[in-house]
Amino acid sequence: MNFDIKIYSHDTSDVYKIEVTENYEGDKWHVVVFEIDDLDFNHFDTRGFDTPNEVFEYLRELGNFPKE
Repeated sequence: MNFDIKIYSHDTSDVYKIEVTENYEGDKWHVVVFEIDDLDFNHFDTRGFDTPNEVFEYLRELGNFPKE
């Protein structure tokens, strides 16, 4: 499974495109983040996670979303 997400930061004007892929390069969940600046996509971060919950916690921090 793979999917893309676009996140708009609540605290800044940053926009991120996140590519999530299951079972890729030895990671259970492989996440690649690009910062979108105008129409340019600049690599921001790449990380591997073991659970979907870890992925969502990372995305929450990336977008500066409050914990509920």
